[in-house]
Amino acid sequence: MKKNVNLAEEFIRIYNELEAYMQKTLKLGPEADHSFLINEMGNRGYRMFSAYAYELRLFARLRNAIIHNPYKKTAHPIATPHKDIVEKYEYIKNSAINPPKALSVAVPGANISTATLKTNVQELMKNMIKMSYTHIPIIDKNEMIGVFSENTLFCYVVETKDCIITSDATIELLKEFIAPEKHMNEFFVFVDRNTLLHEVEEIFDQGLKDKKRIAVVYVTEHGKSGEKLLGMITAWDLAGNQKKVL
Repeated sequence: MKKNVNLAEEFIRIYNELEAYMQKTLKLGPEADHSFLINEMGNRGYRMFSAYAYELRLFARLRNAIIHNPYKKTAHPIATPHKDIVEKYEYIKNSAINPPKALSVAVPGANISTATLKTNVQELMKNMIKMSYTHIPIIDKNEMIGVFSENTLFCYVVETKDCIITSDATIELLKEFIAPEKHMNEFFVFVDRNTLLHEVEEIFDQGLKDKKRIAVVYVTEHGKSGEKLLGMITAWDLAGNQKKVL
């Protein structure tokens, strides 16, 4: 937001843009009540409107106070929204009209620490401890074929009854246990590059409801595991993104 702007005018502009978008989406005219529009958008699956319904109604009441000010001759605007509130209103409006994609908060594929079937297991674990990594995608021929985590070793021991990982052992030894579906008590979800951020949020929310530990959401071209890794998202990434907004 530009400096020295009239915050009340900015606030009204955001309200008008949001209302115009709702009217167009719902094919309703100016006679439709603003709160009704918010409810209808939420009911029709537009997540930002249900997630921020309280704030949107609160902001609408403030807008009405500013617009229908009985003291315009001596005190206008009757109230000036705080800069942080105007910025949050702008964020909600932008996210509702142009929903951000999952890749906007994902760790880019180029920045993700990966390994191959030839990677030494013990060296990989040492690096994971050093860097506080919990999950390492396994790449073969530029495609993701699995994930290495402490769960991988657990599954290996349970299945083989063998607790020995020699100093020269590579991920090849654990190939049978790195497939996403082989992990016990943790789940991986793959989404395509056009998946919206709120859809990923719903994946984690549903995981909590179902008592399923969603470890990582991976982004690939078509949402399949055997593809090039474009990004990864954890619950921490979502939490960090939410902290950017009040």
